[in-house]
Amino acid sequence: MRDVASFAHALSTAPTISLNAVLVRIVPGLALARRVPPNFLYTSGKPNRFNPAGVGCVYFSEDEETALGEYRRAWRGTPGEHQPRTTFYADVTIRRVLDLTEVSTASQLGITRADLHAPWRGARVLTVTQRLGHAISLQARVVGIRYPSDAAYERIGDLSGGTLPDPSLITGANVVVFLQNVRAPDRLRILGPTRRPLQRWP
Repeated sequence: MRDVASFAHALSTAPTISLNAVLVRIVPGLALARRVPPNFLYTSGKPNRFNPAGVGCVYFSEDEETALGEYRRAWRGTPGEHQPRTTFYADVTIRRVLDLTEVSTASQLGITRADLHAPWRGARVLTVTQRLGHAISLQARVVGIRYPSDAAYERIGDLSGGTLPDPSLITGANVVVFLQNVRAPDRLRILGPTRRPLQRWP
């Protein structure tokens, strides 16, 4: 049940939620400033928690504290740890999001809490979560995934081994949006100083 084909089949009936929220993202300020105008929805195509290489995704957090924790965790111990950073916000409306903070939804897909927090950087084979993301990129029903934040877990426990904290204690979640799956009336709008968005998708 944990290969791409099995995930693709399960996604046709997997429970989803609708999402209508303002999400937060923090990125290196200089990287964003290299493009004029800035591309707030830039996707590198590099592998990440829920996407293998070549799948375009944008990762957000549901609140600023979680976004900052994720940013610091990503850059900790690197030369870029103390670089300027930019925070921006997206008004997001998506009809079908897979909510993996719900234990029942994750269990139905055969995904464990350990899977959700397993290391993915430098992995030689696709992780379970990357295989799920690959399956999502091959269909049109599900557009995004809501999942528990590693940074939020770190605030109350140790992700390096042992027993993971009870998910009911976690107050921080992220959302990954698969851009190629976003079709009207689903939308992302990067908020600016006026009612006109700085950028939108689609």
